[in-house]
Amino acid sequence: MAKQSITRAMAGGLRYGASAMTIALTALPAISVHAEDGSAPGGWGAYSARLHDPYADPQSTKEGAVMIAAVIAQPDQARSSEQGGSAQLQETPANEEPPAGTVESLRASIVQALRENPEIQIALARQDDARYGVHEAWSGYLPHVDMTVAIGKEYNQPDFGRTTTLRRTEGVVTVNQNIWDFGTTANDIARARASYRSAQWSTRERIEAIAYDISQAYLNVLERQKLVDLSDQEIAATEKILSMVSIQSDLGLTTPADVSRAKARLDNVKAKLLDRKSALQQAREAYRRLTRRLPGMTVDLPPADKALPASAPAAVAMIDDHNPRMAQAVQDRRSLEKQRASQTGTFFPRVGLVAQGNWKDDVQGPTGTNRDARAMVTVSYSFFNGGRDIATRNRLSARLREADYELDRRRREVEQDIRIDFNALEAARQKISTIENEITATEKVADLYKQQFREGRRSVFDLLDSQQILFDAKARRLTNNTDKMLAEFRVLQQLGGLFDLVSDGQPLPKIVMPAPGSK
Repeated sequence: MAKQSITRAMAGGLRYGASAMTIALTALPAISVHAEDGSAPGGWGAYSARLHDPYADPQSTKEGAVMIAAVIAQPDQARSSEQGGSAQLQETPANEEPPAGTVESLRASIVQALRENPEIQIALARQDDARYGVHEAWSGYLPHVDMTVAIGKEYNQPDFGRTTTLRRTEGVVTVNQNIWDFGTTANDIARARASYRSAQWSTRERIEAIAYDISQAYLNVLERQKLVDLSDQEIAATEKILSMVSIQSDLGLTTPADVSRAKARLDNVKAKLLDRKSALQQAREAYRRLTRRLPGMTVDLPPADKALPASAPAAVAMIDDHNPRMAQAVQDRRSLEKQRASQTGTFFPRVGLVAQGNWKDDVQGPTGTNRDARAMVTVSYSFFNGGRDIATRNRLSARLREADYELDRRRREVEQDIRIDFNALEAARQKISTIENEITATEKVADLYKQQFREGRRSVFDLLDSQQILFDAKARRLTNNTDKMLAEFRVLQQLGGLFDLVSDGQPLPKIVMPAPGSK
């Protein structure tokens, strides 16, 4: 592998000349999400993100593309215009209500929160650091050119001859080219590339976490909005019952106590409405804490059923390739593995090519102008350095052992989290039919009790209780739907596909922002 990498690098340098330098200094292209078949994404499982890596080994990655789940923009494009719908986010001061009827865009809120989140910007900066580390490691394949020019007075007093004080001038140009280092440079590039991918996965993990937090706050606002609407419906239904009881009382079919009971129930429902409005405001404040502004009108989010794996075992089987935490640990271990392999290369000699040209004028006396040039193949080898290389390799071996256990620990944690979330999801799914059957049966009972109340066969208590049971069941349906969607979102977060779902497959726009205080 090392021999192939070095041979390929040398051939590329000889064939393309300056093009190799251009490749080494060119920034990596942005990552984009697309459907595998070129069509519009139809669910999280239908598309994946690919990162073109000019340093990737074509033997190990299909067509030189690296499967990755991050969708991060380049820093030099941070000031370009925003794409993908984030322009729909209206700038609203944090303490002001959005315009009436404004629909809150979850994707735009997440993108804006990512831009303003210091942790995301720190992760992006670390990602850029790792990306330039790949360029730095790649420079080991390219020639190093150094030039030294010197001029000044020289005092020369030889044993024989006269003493002179002349102006000395000299210049040296040296070109060093690595020819063979037993895989040290190739492993350094692989190590840097693994560190870069680890940084990408780390950024993706933070993006997914923030997307889930904001999505949860969004769903909480949506649920409480619907509960407020449900309370309004319950008040209207209770007022109809009160009107019916009042008419029956005027006809002498019920007592004034029945009217008082109906009024008391109406007051209770109105108090419940106030509590739910208070809970709605608390949910909106929680949303503002994450997005720094109050939300507009929330709407139902796209269903996540098609984007989910079929079962918990199927989701567990995907964690090695899709879970950001697992993928980050895999790349961290690979980085250590390549670092150890690079360190092993220091036990062998290094073969290089040195070309040097000298120009000297009046050096060590009135010698006139001298010019010389030479090209040599050099072999350098460190015989003994106090055991430092062996100690360094042993340290890296210990770190590799730690990385293996860290990988196993993360796999267990992620697998446990996914199974717990799937259990919660299955429980919520099973409750759907139960709650729907309860609502259907309760609606029939409520209608039947109304008819029987008119006939004098049911009391006001029966009528009010059936109505309350009906609306309580509808409230449980709303809560269960929110719990179900949150469980689905947690599974998608574990598999790195939540942002893709809430953004309907649109790629993440530019989120790199200038540092505070920078010009």
